[in-house]
Amino acid sequence: MVSVYDNLGGGRTYLSDVFALMKGSMLVVPALQEHVGIIDQISSFIEENHAYKLQQRKEQHMQPSFGGYSQDLMSYWGYKFETISLLPDQWDATPREFIENREKFVVNNYAQYCSVAKTAIGKAKLIIGGEVDAVWDCKPENKHDQINWVELKTSAEIYTDKDRIKYERKLLKMWIQSFLLGVPKIIVGFRSKDGILKRLEEVQTEKIPGLVKRNSGIWDGNICINFTAAFLDWLKEVITGDGVWRIRRREKSPIIEAFVQEVTGHGDILSPEFLAWRTRGSNRDPNVAKFSTETDLEELKATV
Repeated sequence: MVSVYDNLGGGRTYLSDVFALMKGSMLVVPALQEHVGIIDQISSFIEENHAYKLQQRKEQHMQPSFGGYSQDLMSYWGYKFETISLLPDQWDATPREFIENREKFVVNNYAQYCSVAKTAIGKAKLIIGGEVDAVWDCKPENKHDQINWVELKTSAEIYTDKDRIKYERKLLKMWIQSFLLGVPKIIVGFRSKDGILKRLEEVQTEKIPGLVKRNSGIWDGNICINFTAAFLDWLKEVITGDGVWRIRRREKSPIIEAFVQEVTGHGDILSPEFLAWRTRGSNRDPNVAKFSTETDLEELKATV
């Protein structure tokens, strides 16, 4: 078993956007003991480099503000949109006092659902866990039924062609996040430059690639999926040992690197309790990764 940190960032490339499918989530969620048959076949866990992400956020917040507003305040606008849009229960079960006073509530960005999706990209089989904002109606009683998830997003109002292109770039990340987690619908709140909500738009996740193709054509969903499949195949070939590995793409570089950071162990990714559960009743060594390398070094360089 091998642990992998991602450290991708910087540059305006498909890679940094496409790889959002792994950022902020582990490929395997330890609590999923009902999926033991699937988890037994998995030999790698990928988790974001949180320290790197926090440093990036700090640098972003130090940049000059947009229109006189700080990055922190604009982040607050997004959380406020969620607060006034959501209820803790269905409409008829929610007290009228709560409904009518949502605008006065203190913003809390901790409440969230977690969607766990079993999927495959190319030859790679994945279990992905990620945060989701809401359920459109109610969670089904049968856990195998499709959940009607909803994601909430905010974006600046579109006034010019440049604004349209900026929004359609943003749609790429929206699509990847929702597509992989099985979220069928995204509600976008368009705001003014002063943070005033102007209008709402309901976007069907499956229709986003076609929408972009008909307009700016700035990205292609098929290219994104094919690239991600090729990247995962490359990752399985290049990681041939145990320990903790790091994936890195330097800013403005077209090269992706994967290298050993710790020759043994799992870093802070996997808890002792999970390792004990996963290896219980098995003679397998949890530190052994069973990947094969069939290509030479030059072929292992991934370019965007």
